[in-house]
Amino acid sequence: MYLDLKHIIYSKDEAVAVVQFDRPESFNAFNMEMLDEMDAIMEQIIADNEVKAVVMKGNDQVFSGGADVRDFVDYGPLEVREYIEKAHLIGYKLFSLPKPTIASIAGFALGGGLEMAMTCDLRIAADNAKLGFPEINLGIFPAGGATQRLARLVGCARARELILTGDIIDSSKALEYTLVNRVVPLAELEEATLKMARKLSRKPPLALQMAKELLDLSQHLDPYVGTKLEREKFAVLFASQDKTEGMTAFLEGRRPVFTGK
Repeated sequence: MYLDLKHIIYSKDEAVAVVQFDRPESFNAFNMEMLDEMDAIMEQIIADNEVKAVVMKGNDQVFSGGADVRDFVDYGPLEVREYIEKAHLIGYKLFSLPKPTIASIAGFALGGGLEMAMTCDLRIAADNAKLGFPEINLGIFPAGGATQRLARLVGCARARELILTGDIIDSSKALEYTLVNRVVPLAELEEATLKMARKLSRKPPLALQMAKELLDLSQHLDPYVGTKLEREKFAVLFASQDKTEGMTAFLEGRRPVFTGK
């Protein structure tokens, strides 16, 4: 599928899809056109069986500044509802993607940009990263999923602090808060991210997908129901070729080659 993109650079590095925000003149802020491009990219990634892992990134100075305030300032309730529904759709598609996702964060990740990063499975930050939700200072609050997802990542007390104060924290504080998984020097960010993405791309796709689904459900289900589903999905994997390949390779002392079947 050909993608006509103006604000995002889409590329593939072996089995890794790389989605790079590219509106540097606007702090990589999201407008409706950019969200439409993200939607098309998500559909492309879902349909592309060659893609086994996904990286989202900006440039060395900014991941994304969130929603483009120049558009928001003139929005009425109906227009902003359309925008936020589109943002939620993209966030849901990214969050529920059956393939592992990594946000590679350098510079500023603010508001909707940080919300987009939070929908990824993992977040690797450079030592120059600055993260936060400054929306409260504009008379609004972060509505791209932060009020629902942030507390699950950092706990209720820290989520309240970040959203209600609008404070921006550095990468070391983000690591302390478990908002990011790892912090590396800026010069090593790309290499560290791709190394992790390639590692994930070699894992068994079916097992990854099921594990992601169960981890998501763990936030919503009673543990009795969740562990029942866990048993069922675990049993299903024993009908897969990947299970046989993984265990055979272990016994033979070689690296497994998984196919997703």
